[in-house]
Amino acid sequence: MSSMHRLGRLWASVRPRTRRGGLLAVLAIVGGAGVLSVVLFAGAAMAWNPYLDFALHRDVNAKQWAALDMTFASSAVCAKCHTPEAQRLQANQHTGIGCQSCHGALLPHSESSTLLESTVKVDVPTDAVCVRCHAAATGRPADFKQIVPGNHYVSQCLQCHDPHSARASRPPVVQHPLDNLPACLTCHGPDGFKARNQRHPSGQLTDQECLLCHAAGRGPDPSQVTP
Repeated sequence: MSSMHRLGRLWASVRPRTRRGGLLAVLAIVGGAGVLSVVLFAGAAMAWNPYLDFALHRDVNAKQWAALDMTFASSAVCAKCHTPEAQRLQANQHTGIGCQSCHGALLPHSESSTLLESTVKVDVPTDAVCVRCHAAATGRPADFKQIVPGNHYVSQCLQCHDPHSARASRPPVVQHPLDNLPACLTCHGPDGFKARNQRHPSGQLTDQECLLCHAAGRGPDPSQVTP
């Protein structure tokens, strides 16, 4: 038996036999459609909408988020003062990553800045910030640089890596003799005349710890030293 024949027999068994029955069938269909429309409209109205005054949770209300004070600045604002860093960033693998992805919200810093300095300091990225993207994880592209932190050469990322260029650089070789000199931190500590930069570990270090990264050079060539 064909499908059309089955449908014909079904209609013959259920179709209205009188005008009154036909009218009732039409009203039932229209009424059913109306009820369905009301149900669908009510469901849509009750669904979560972030632009309503009240959502399922007050913390996801878009109006409430929009009313919060701004704490982030445009990366273009950062580049106005930090031109060398911005240029290195745009020319290397970290291009496209906003300054505040690593340094945190910087609007207070930019608003408090003068030509010489800002009263609100910029946070130095921690290892956790770097590892958030570069820890080895299944599913990341094969050409994306990934590490297993516990197996990496040193545990502090910024000791070797410039985050703006995403490149690792070897620590400079000591270019002066070490014989009969005081401890390294005498000259290279926070108060020394050539202080170590912010990538170095904080706290007191021994000469042996310094020389783990900085190879001891021969010092200046005696023939080049002005008497």
